[in-house]
Amino acid sequence: MTAKHGWAFCLALAASVLSPHAAAEQRSLSQDWRFQRGDAKGADVAAYDDRSWRQVSVPHDWSIEDKPDGSPPFDRDAVSGQDSGYLPGGVGWYRRHLSLSAQDATRTVLVRFEAIYMDADVWINGQHVSKHHYGYSAFTVDLTGKLHAGDNVLAIRVDHADPSSRWYAGSGLIRPATLELLPPVHIEPDSVQVVTPSVGAAASRVEAHLEVANGSGRSQPVEVSTRILSPDGSVVARNDHKTTLAPGAKVADASAFDLSQPALWSPDSPNLYMLEQTVRTADGGSDVRRTRFGIRSITVDAAHGLRINGRPVLLRGGNMHHDNYMLGAAGLPAADARKVALMKAAGYNAIRSAHNPASQATLDAADELGMLVVDEAFDAWSRQKKTQDYARFFAQDWPADLDSLVLSGRNHPSVLFWSIGNEIPEQGAAPGIETARRMVARVRLLDATRPVTQAVSTGGPQSDGQFAVLDVAGYNYHAHEFADDHRRFPARVMFTSESISKDAFVYWRSVETMPWVLGDFVWTAVDYLGETGIGWMGYSQDWQKLGPYPWHLAYCGEIDATGRKRPAAYYREVLWKTGIDPISAFVRQPPGTEDLPDRHLFPITPPHLDWSLDDVHPSWSWPGQEGKPLDVVVYAEYPEVELFLNGKSLGRKPVGVQTEYKAAYRVPYAPGRLVAVGYRDGRAAGRWELRTAAEPAALRLSVDRARLRADGQDLAYVTAELIDAEGVPVYAPDQDRPMNVLVGGAATLAGVGNGDPHDASSFQSGRRRSFHGRIVAAVRASALAGDATVHVEVPGLPAQEVRIGVVSP
Repeated sequence: MTAKHGWAFCLALAASVLSPHAAAEQRSLSQDWRFQRGDAKGADVAAYDDRSWRQVSVPHDWSIEDKPDGSPPFDRDAVSGQDSGYLPGGVGWYRRHLSLSAQDATRTVLVRFEAIYMDADVWINGQHVSKHHYGYSAFTVDLTGKLHAGDNVLAIRVDHADPSSRWYAGSGLIRPATLELLPPVHIEPDSVQVVTPSVGAAASRVEAHLEVANGSGRSQPVEVSTRILSPDGSVVARNDHKTTLAPGAKVADASAFDLSQPALWSPDSPNLYMLEQTVRTADGGSDVRRTRFGIRSITVDAAHGLRINGRPVLLRGGNMHHDNYMLGAAGLPAADARKVALMKAAGYNAIRSAHNPASQATLDAADELGMLVVDEAFDAWSRQKKTQDYARFFAQDWPADLDSLVLSGRNHPSVLFWSIGNEIPEQGAAPGIETARRMVARVRLLDATRPVTQAVSTGGPQSDGQFAVLDVAGYNYHAHEFADDHRRFPARVMFTSESISKDAFVYWRSVETMPWVLGDFVWTAVDYLGETGIGWMGYSQDWQKLGPYPWHLAYCGEIDATGRKRPAAYYREVLWKTGIDPISAFVRQPPGTEDLPDRHLFPITPPHLDWSLDDVHPSWSWPGQEGKPLDVVVYAEYPEVELFLNGKSLGRKPVGVQTEYKAAYRVPYAPGRLVAVGYRDGRAAGRWELRTAAEPAALRLSVDRARLRADGQDLAYVTAELIDAEGVPVYAPDQDRPMNVLVGGAATLAGVGNGDPHDASSFQSGRRRSFHGRIVAAVRASALAGDATVHVEVPGLPAQEVRIGVVSP
């Protein structure tokens, strides 16, 4: 290249940076959708009059919304009944008008839907352009050449036929949608991949891959620039080179870098780098892709277990469904991220996305917080579990949907394993083994850096053939087979993909004492909609019945649906020796005072799996029980505990493996203070107190975020809690009060819940009775900056209000 031509190329590159139309753009499609519930003949046609349709923002779930008459969405006659939490599916239509300039209309135009539940048809300007069945996989619709300057109409019909799922699925555009406008020469969006083939504290190797596409009709000189930015934002590596692309060509490109003294990613130190890949053309076009990644290695074997960057890690895991309680299945990024943060704060270091691909918001939060993720593909393959589930489409769709899982997650350092399925009916049989073999091979074509697993619910020898095609064996409720299976298959690497909370000690001892067992994932970490009452009365003996209407929550989450830790979460913190709450004490509910019905609805004959949590509570308010002995349990990391009632010792007790880290007391009830003290080396080292609450005297508000982005999606969670005159939280059911939440200014009420699995009232009206003394409201930012107010009223108590700033992104 001559100096003259070199200057011309550089000037063109500079112009590409300055030109707003030459560079690639990504636009959120969260706002300005029009929605109609039910079918609408002709709604695929661009000229259809949709002005009477309701305006909504996405992510959006219509199944959780109140009925047109304002009544709650729950229906005792819902087709999916107990599975869906008595919430309906149905058909819905979405339409969005896209205004494009003449130049925009000629570009490569892609619309990416992160998930639509389910069976979606997509039209643009009346032309059918896509059919996508699976309700949880991301897919892209190419609109190139199908658009014109001015108004274009995107129309989507969603058909959620029930029964489609064993849990609450939701309906509609349940995850974000994005519009991408790309120049003719661009980076193929799904081609970007970062791998770290060599990882060490002194030096690590990073390889960055991409594919450049030339959609123009002529050869194009191209400059490809790759930069790596460290966690502090400084450029630590760079590679620039030029090439020429033939018309219509796609060319793979790769760069390799050796970084000295890298900041490695791990659950304890989640350091994130940024890969910036840029393609520029001489005529001013440019496309930039920014991808966060972490430098880390994963190894597993039966002798050393799981190691990350060469260091052993035990998986302190929890299963997590995709719904967000009062928001339904609407995967607003802030709601998904909140669940990850709640789990991290409770001592978990791993999530299994049961039983579908995790959202990008979940993976982003896991990257940032240092949570490991088992990213799961399917709950059904060829044999159905429900008549309208994914098995209808599996044979033709699984390759594309599995590709979507891997391509969407492979650059996230938090993703630990790929899981190809859960409790698949054909597991262990020849068809199931062959399907797994094909799926594992396909995963490895796209990402050979992570182990592949599957959650299997049958024991050996039926499971042996299934496990033989996997890198890691996932056991659902079969920890009793770990020792025998290790003797039969000494190289097999295992983990508990599902366990029951009641047996937490037994499951965790397997992890602590058997190197070939990597960790334990409890069912479940966070409570969820559907599988009604599984954590209270369980399944009937024939596995056919669950909680009757109005039950709608599973109520087996160690963190409740509003985000409050339940006693089982405190016990797990102790088992894991997290130091978060090294001592805690809870009281068993006295007979006849149960605050929920149906505890013994189903007669159970052992052996039978029991997902119910112990009925113990963080309360020392039991009126009418004066003088009667109450069962108190203390969980402690300390070797000794002592319990005091109103200053009087009730005795010291040893705590450890031999007592399963519990100390049990029988305490004659008297109002006042119940205090548990933990001792180490004979000295008091920790304390937990329960106080008797008087009548509610005030309302206390707290908000998890004081500032939101004005993007129409961001969320704050406001907790309204009853307290007595001394500030003691009120917990007793007979003291619960109706509450009313009013949101004004630059936000709206997205939903309000109380965690009561039996309260099937509206999530959207703002009116909710407290449960165990509190409610939680989700407040959604508007698309315009300003201040938002959250005003909460309780009859007979002074109203309270908090302000939240909503600022421009």
